[in-house]
Amino acid sequence: MLDIRTSYFRNVLFIALLIMLSAVSPRPVQAQSTAAADLPPADIANDDGGPLVVVGEASSANFAFMPDLYPNPTVLLIDVTNMLAGEPEKYVADTGQMLGVFTESLFPGPGQFRINLPIVPTGASLDVDNDGESDTGVQIFALQVASNLVNDSYLQQIEQEGGLSSLLVDVATGALTQGTFLIYAPDGDQGFPSGFGADGLWFTEDDPAVALPAGYTLATLGLDGSVTFDRAAEATMNTMERSEEASPDFSDQGILESFNSLIDVLAERYAYTELRGLDWEEIRQANLPQVEAADADNDIAAYYILLYDLAISIADAHVSATADSNIEAIVAHAKRFGEQTAGNVGATVIAMSGAMTETEAADDKVVVFSVGDGTPAAEAGWMPGTEIVSVNGQSPAERLAEVPLLRGTGVAEVRRAAQANLFLSFPLSQTVTIGYRLPDASQVMTATMDTGSYDTGQHAAETANHTPITYEPVGGYAIVRWNDFIHYIVPKIAVLEEALAIEKNQSTAGVILDLRGNSGGWLELYEIMASYFFTADQPMATHVFDWYSYDATVGDLVKAYAVDYMASAPRPELAYTGPLVILIDQNCASACEYFTQHLQLLGRATVVAQYRSEGAGGPIERVTMPGGISFQYTVGRTTFAGTDEPNLEAKGVEPDVRVPVTLETEQAKQRGEDPVLQAAIAELDRLTDPAVRLTSTTWRWVLEYSPSGEQTAIDEADGYTITFAEDGTVAIQADCNRANGSYTLEANALTITLGPTTLAACPEGSHGDDFLSYLGAATDISYDGPNLSIVLDPESGAFLLGFEPLK
Repeated sequence: MLDIRTSYFRNVLFIALLIMLSAVSPRPVQAQSTAAADLPPADIANDDGGPLVVVGEASSANFAFMPDLYPNPTVLLIDVTNMLAGEPEKYVADTGQMLGVFTESLFPGPGQFRINLPIVPTGASLDVDNDGESDTGVQIFALQVASNLVNDSYLQQIEQEGGLSSLLVDVATGALTQGTFLIYAPDGDQGFPSGFGADGLWFTEDDPAVALPAGYTLATLGLDGSVTFDRAAEATMNTMERSEEASPDFSDQGILESFNSLIDVLAERYAYTELRGLDWEEIRQANLPQVEAADADNDIAAYYILLYDLAISIADAHVSATADSNIEAIVAHAKRFGEQTAGNVGATVIAMSGAMTETEAADDKVVVFSVGDGTPAAEAGWMPGTEIVSVNGQSPAERLAEVPLLRGTGVAEVRRAAQANLFLSFPLSQTVTIGYRLPDASQVMTATMDTGSYDTGQHAAETANHTPITYEPVGGYAIVRWNDFIHYIVPKIAVLEEALAIEKNQSTAGVILDLRGNSGGWLELYEIMASYFFTADQPMATHVFDWYSYDATVGDLVKAYAVDYMASAPRPELAYTGPLVILIDQNCASACEYFTQHLQLLGRATVVAQYRSEGAGGPIERVTMPGGISFQYTVGRTTFAGTDEPNLEAKGVEPDVRVPVTLETEQAKQRGEDPVLQAAIAELDRLTDPAVRLTSTTWRWVLEYSPSGEQTAIDEADGYTITFAEDGTVAIQADCNRANGSYTLEANALTITLGPTTLAACPEGSHGDDFLSYLGAATDISYDGPNLSIVLDPESGAFLLGFEPLK
């Protein structure tokens, strides 16, 4: 249930470090009076004629800087001139990347590297000397250390958004604040800023400039507006990160001191304080007596249990306390939990839900699912379907509310499902009175029972022992499953690619992504895996959420600057554009939820589930505490782009297709059946029905193919549309005219009969008359991903019309 990016990128998440350079829309500047030849020469240190090699170190003090997220680390100098030119949405081509090698492993670190420089680099050039003339300009490169997940030589698309860098930017504006760059000047007539001007911003028109020698020069831009130039043969560039990126470490503090330090951090940086109405000083005071007692006794186990309870009380799926390898603390917590739940009455229950809203779901019944032989429940006559009406005088809702949780969540139905597992769990040797109603009975009966360690009659259904990612064909559809977005990253992408390659060859009708139980992980990996379901012509918008990150200069969370990149499959030949269904459950968390919701928001996938997802919204931070304890909290928040509405936190992903939680569905699982997968297959059957697809949208005419194969793109395509209704009628927009009619579709055979048509005189060059004539000659349809083709009678003058969904 992790949402993590490495070091600098973790707080900003989606926002690539290099992209942020463009926040102030810097551009080549013309309004200066001096000529390039009149620029003062740069003050050069260590002038050995320019760098031949770049060396340096890469490291981070953030907990998320871990080997799992760098399975194939790449060090390179990456071209930033496009970003400085005001085109941040463009990814950097291979020609703008100079690759290096690690001479010391990145882990345990610090990693050391070497980048041998070519005589002439092949990046883009930018005129930044403000001399009033149009010059060739210089090439500008920043250091980047990132994961090469697609496993080719260069960083492709979203891979460029991750990792560590040699520069820092303002979180909110994206403006460069400081950093180190390698500059290449093709001759001695180029210049570069020698500082920032009165506006305090880099690469704007008031920056003073100096002339650079031909070749490579290292430029270090300071926070104070200074620039130092160095031409040593061996240039040094190191990665940088903001001070607040370092994960807090209170392990050398005592129990009381570390608790106060933790509360101070949470009061300043926890992302959802306002959403949850938390008063951190009140929380501090409420817990201080127990903390002081634990401190006096040096009782780390008691301290861990307190932190565990504190985390659960926040009701945030990302907030947790773990004891790591502290056996004493782990045993103490397990003992307490056992004392609370070791007893039962010999039965299990399910919290039924067929409702579509959390409010309605809370009123659904709690019914018996299984009963053990010879138990108090069996003696009371319970059987599957028996409704539990009360427990010790409490309603089911009241009983559920006091059942202990193993982890926090803010989603009501997720919490309810988790608590139902322990609904009939009590301390051992306790007397309980339970009201119940037998199936098909109206009378409420009561039974008083003594709890014990009874067989509940529930036996786990056999489940496949899935590897981290699996692929299998089922009923003409492809099913791909993976368990998280953090471990075995490269193999997961490789298996996904293999599955898509196989399905391309087999022309599979649909794909199911089974993410039930997926615990989340690295958001960059989710973006990359999601991009395989988009083409360059119909790419994936990356900015569908706004991200809020902590900024130490402000002392609060600020909305991070974002650029809407358009991403597509890293290997274009593998892009899958057909029907897509995603399966989730209440254990789909964090990056799993972002992946699902992203594709859902873009209309790319249908979500099928019994429950909402876990509701873990935002990036995380981990605090190291005494005794090997870690405390994790949500350090950033996310909203739907352009709104203040949280997209996931305390709500999760809402399924498009709900599978009810009933006695029948849960019994089917016990028999080894999969009601959720069955519902997904039924949904794909519906989505792949030619008639359903035909009526699902309005289609815009974009291409015409002649009988000889000549292709013509249609200008003003939004003016030529057709809408197929379920009742067999069509509505047509043919430039300045409208027409109605009817259609028949049998399998893929299509006939369109035109009806009344307006007769306005359309402008010269209109295709309106041809469009209507062609539609009247329709014979068949086919689909290519989301697009529609209508085959025509060749005597109409055309062979085929290509359509896209009207956006």
